[in-house]
Amino acid sequence: MGGAAAEHGPVTVQQLAAAPPLRGAELVGGADGQGNQVTSVRLAPSSRDGGDDFASAVVLMDGEQLARDTYLVDFTLRWMHDLQGGALVVVSARNAISLASCRLADKLGVPLLTVDGDLLQLADGLREIVHAPDRVMSALVIDGVHRLSRVSPAQGLPGLLEALGETLGADATLIGAEGSLVAGAPLATPVEDRDRLPVPMGRHHHDRYRLVHPITLASGEAPSFWLVVETAAPTTVWTGAAGMLAHVASQHVAMRLVSHRLELERDARFRLGVLNAVMASSDHPEPALVQQLATLGWATEGWCSAVHIRVGASESARVLALTDELFQELDRLDLTGPVIERPDGWTTWLTTPTEPTAAVQTATVQRLRGALREFGNGHATLRLHAGIGRPYPGVAGLKRSLDEARQAATLVAAGGTRVGLQHIDEFGVQRILFGWYTSDDFGEFARTLLHPVQSIDRDEDLIRTLEVFLDNESSPTVTAAILGVHRNTVIKRVARIRSAMSVDLDEPDQRLAVQLACRVVNLRH
Repeated sequence: MGGAAAEHGPVTVQQLAAAPPLRGAELVGGADGQGNQVTSVRLAPSSRDGGDDFASAVVLMDGEQLARDTYLVDFTLRWMHDLQGGALVVVSARNAISLASCRLADKLGVPLLTVDGDLLQLADGLREIVHAPDRVMSALVIDGVHRLSRVSPAQGLPGLLEALGETLGADATLIGAEGSLVAGAPLATPVEDRDRLPVPMGRHHHDRYRLVHPITLASGEAPSFWLVVETAAPTTVWTGAAGMLAHVASQHVAMRLVSHRLELERDARFRLGVLNAVMASSDHPEPALVQQLATLGWATEGWCSAVHIRVGASESARVLALTDELFQELDRLDLTGPVIERPDGWTTWLTTPTEPTAAVQTATVQRLRGALREFGNGHATLRLHAGIGRPYPGVAGLKRSLDEARQAATLVAAGGTRVGLQHIDEFGVQRILFGWYTSDDFGEFARTLLHPVQSIDRDEDLIRTLEVFLDNESSPTVTAAILGVHRNTVIKRVARIRSAMSVDLDEPDQRLAVQLACRVVNLRH
């Protein structure tokens, strides 16, 4: 047993106090000594005749003794200090520990704890941790696996996290992309990007230890969820058991998430199929389509204003997971309508019994813009480009509005902003130029014109800088403010661009051609 304890390293008083046997114990004095190492667990002598083998020991005192000897705590603290003892734990004290004893523990640097429980069971539990850590680890893992296996489907993810947390005496949390809370205990501080890795990561975070375990739902995918377990002052036994149980728990969580994903994908495919049928319908939709719309509860009677939301090309895998959150944000602003997942984003529409006035349409656009901004603020890396079509009556009108909303979203994406939303009527000349932007001839011209810059633009900073620079009257100061870089950085980038290109950016016609070419690059991305 001694060899096993040595292999795992010495246990400190602070670590022992955080272990399950002392869960609920109160430190009433001697906080400075919490780093004392513990090599044994002893029972306090029944009299004042202390022994000489209490060095680095946690001493357990029967609280019943205090009724007969009120100074026994003070005496024990003094000889423990002389013998370099670890800590004194008073079990089920009849009388409260006196303030004088607490102050003496502070002065001597000997931790003084109180806890309720059975003296002998407590001693056995602490000895297991100190002398037989492998056995404790095995017991923890077996207990955890047993608890996890008993979680029913109805208990869901919260039940799995609760079982894991109870086993380890820790907080268990499931987070998603960008550290957003999915289930479990809220984190006091968010998980940093450097800890959201495809491999388990454990490190001390402030005054706590945090284990972050990735969860991948399909082979070849990057992790989309992370299991987080936190506690204070863990022993090496705890960290070992936590690592094993986090791996086991992650498999249970992944199974639940995969099952949920399959349900969502099945429903999403059906909804997308109906949406595609709407887009392919004639001016007089088939009765079967009308029946499907009614079955889904999708309102099309009245005037429909379609909304088309696109995400970045690399973010399509997040669409299903974010649908509920998007719906809640829209619903919060009373923008109720079906939210239909597409591979590149979402489609929704708002229905009114009569044709909305211009003032109502303007107010709706502002509310939608606010909802999209709030949704985007919660996901710092998510690119969101949305367009709104005009209101038209019935299913045929919805089809027309959807087409306009898709055009508007495409033009918003061409603008290069991370989050943006526009009504189709707000584009004016841009809408006239839409066909020109998307033509093969102009696309080839744009690629040829910008190729010298793109060939040296490894981080895609130069094209973005060029576009913002031209859109803001060639002002390095304004460009720097928009990009969040220093003005000198913009000047250096523009100098590189000028040296790479064969056009003169000071000549109005050539400058306009480059500006339009940048638009095409954004549009095609």
